[in-house]
Amino acid sequence: MTTLLVPTSLAAQIQNIRLPSRTNVRNELNSVGCPSVCQLAYRRCFSSLSASLFQVLLRENRMCALQYRKKNSIVTLRLENSLNLIYYPSRSQFYIQKRGFRTQRAQKVNKPKKGFFAILGINTLENVRQKGPQTKAFREKLKTVSDNDRKGFLEGYMAALDYSNEQKQKRSVVRTILLSATIVGLGLYIIFKSFGIPQTSLFSSVEEVDPEVIGVTFKDVRGADEAKNELRGIVSYLRDPERYTQLGARLPKGVLLVGPPGTGKTLLAKAIAGEAQVPFFQASGSEFDELFVGQGARRVRDLFARAKEKAPCIIFIDEIDSVGSKRVADAMHPHANQTVNQLLSEMDGFNTNDGVIVIGATNRVKDLDAALLRPGRFDIQVQVPYPDLEGRKEIIQLYLSRISTNDDVNEDVLARGTTGFTGAEIENMINQAALKAAGDGFMKVTMAHMEEAKDRVMMGPARIRGRLPDEEANRITAFHEAGHTLVSIYTKHAVPVHKVTIIPRGGSLGHTSMLPKKDEYHVNRAQMLAQLDTLMGGRVAEELIFGPDKITTGAADDLRKATDLAKKMVKTYGMSDKVGLRIADDESRSWIADNQLSPPLSEMIDKEISRFLKESYERAKDILIKHKKEHELLAVALLEHETLSIEEVKELLQNGKLLSHASEKQEGSRSRKSSMRYIYKNPTVIITPIDETISKEERQI
Repeated sequence: MTTLLVPTSLAAQIQNIRLPSRTNVRNELNSVGCPSVCQLAYRRCFSSLSASLFQVLLRENRMCALQYRKKNSIVTLRLENSLNLIYYPSRSQFYIQKRGFRTQRAQKVNKPKKGFFAILGINTLENVRQKGPQTKAFREKLKTVSDNDRKGFLEGYMAALDYSNEQKQKRSVVRTILLSATIVGLGLYIIFKSFGIPQTSLFSSVEEVDPEVIGVTFKDVRGADEAKNELRGIVSYLRDPERYTQLGARLPKGVLLVGPPGTGKTLLAKAIAGEAQVPFFQASGSEFDELFVGQGARRVRDLFARAKEKAPCIIFIDEIDSVGSKRVADAMHPHANQTVNQLLSEMDGFNTNDGVIVIGATNRVKDLDAALLRPGRFDIQVQVPYPDLEGRKEIIQLYLSRISTNDDVNEDVLARGTTGFTGAEIENMINQAALKAAGDGFMKVTMAHMEEAKDRVMMGPARIRGRLPDEEANRITAFHEAGHTLVSIYTKHAVPVHKVTIIPRGGSLGHTSMLPKKDEYHVNRAQMLAQLDTLMGGRVAEELIFGPDKITTGAADDLRKATDLAKKMVKTYGMSDKVGLRIADDESRSWIADNQLSPPLSEMIDKEISRFLKESYERAKDILIKHKKEHELLAVALLEHETLSIEEVKELLQNGKLLSHASEKQEGSRSRKSSMRYIYKNPTVIITPIDETISKEERQI
């Protein structure tokens, strides 16, 4: 490509001349060295050139000589900074190229850019030469300047313009730095808030509770006398530490409250804070878990640092098993033990924490690290079990004193009927009764409301529309529940019946509720066999009344619980004469079951379990065959009245008929406004366990 510098004056003369290389005069062009039309065009474009220079240009580039054309030969004439004249000899065409004619960048330079940066005052794409009165004055002045002085005038203006741009560029850099710092700071703030990283405080999630605001004392804690007695010594030390230090006594480093959920562990911690009147810091074990490595250990350090400043004080960590679980050796997570290690160091490490007591609460003490449970860290372990009969009575009295109750509310009956209830469940039961009474328009809570609330807590809400619309299903349920009731009444050592109903509730089509006379701390073999007989009463009743081919799935839950009880009698309690005292508990947490039983022993255990169930089935069958008339009488009464108390059942069995139905039909007998429907599966009999180790689920049979 050849480039020629052409005077600027040619820019006003050049036009876009297109001479097609293949036209009708192609033969003429081949015979003539250079057509006259091309000569005229060249003369018009390059009129300022001399004739000799013009001929040299034609000869060097061989213009319009088709037999010598080169495909890629191009002649470029640079006219101005933004204009070029391009000649293609192969096509005999001239082009005037204007820089930026496609992108229109030159036009955009003269227009301000509107956007985010423009709003902030950074007009990066605005031509400063077209801005302001100085530009107008310059243009007017330029018209009066001669050609000789124009160059110097222009250089002076450009120097001033460069200085102005330099100052503006400095200001633009400052604005850019400030904007970037603002964006980075905002991003870091959002990240910190999202991941829980402390900002203003090193341990912002810890709450320091004012003891005067708590308002809970040991008087508000009922049913946990042993736990309160253990904790009173700590409260006394916090109130008067000098009396103990004079004797050389050391304050316990930690107290671990262990017990099932809802037994009052957190309430005891609040009572300690209210009684001791010292600074109280509370945190949850899950608050120490963070996304970033080391944040949990840092939170522990910050918590104890704040507590040392307020000593003597109390630190309460709820659900401490989340932070103090057993340490593991995992190559994938080498930093997983940092939090528990820091907690161990703070409680009993190189630095002493005099005056700081750590109270932990958990219902999974087996998951805690062994180093956390040793003396010097958690010196005292306080068991907070299920409340006994007297404890439940005290809890019921406490919560009943806060509501308006009728005279028929019997605290003793409620206490005996809530075996296995925690304090939280009792509080919920009384609250449900108050809500029910208020919803029904009563001014006081009656015993019927309390019974309804107890059944609701144990088994769920009753069916809105009462009994099922299918009378055949109601008939099966009535005979099923009547079978449970009669077997319990005529079986020695069985738990007394409290009431029986065919109103669907929760997942059952009916239930028989049991009420023990007292709390049993030991369960003997006769009592367990009586429970098995009562469980079999429903299936036996279906078989006797409707035939072996008409038995239903309603006894599935009864059979499951009967099988579990028979297994425990044979494999855990050693109550089988053939198996003997050999414990064969096969419950294991390992992935691979370790069966240490020989095949003959396993077969013997299976036979003994089957024998227990079969003998219980036969005993229940004998009772219902013997009392067939009472069975039918009780089932008919249930179909008529839906719910019967134990007094009404006894009256029916003695007189052959029910003279008066005194119990209030709270479950489905009166009109209902709601159209909510429930899906139910199995009839159920509720047996309140006489063994404190039996869970609440085992009350449903």
